[in-house]
Amino acid sequence: MKNTVDYPAYLELGLKDGQVSSVNGKEFNKTGVEKMIEYVCEGENVTKTDVINKVHNLQQINGSITLKLFNGAVTAI
Repeated sequence: MKNTVDYPAYLELGLKDGQVSSVNGKEFNKTGVEKMIEYVCEGENVTKTDVINKVHNLQQINGSITLKLFNGAVTAI
């Protein structure tokens, strides 16, 4: 059963050399990053692939990106 929420979720993704290395300020290996993104996506009608595609479309190599996940949409803020 999928839960749907009425409020957005936010992800702050830290990038190193074009790869996501941290989620909300905590560093993880690749598997950990994927699991954390999947967890936050639950209930927002968004997939991990949606988030990763948005990160790649922004074409940022280093630094951080904050994404808002809500009602099937991934938006950079």
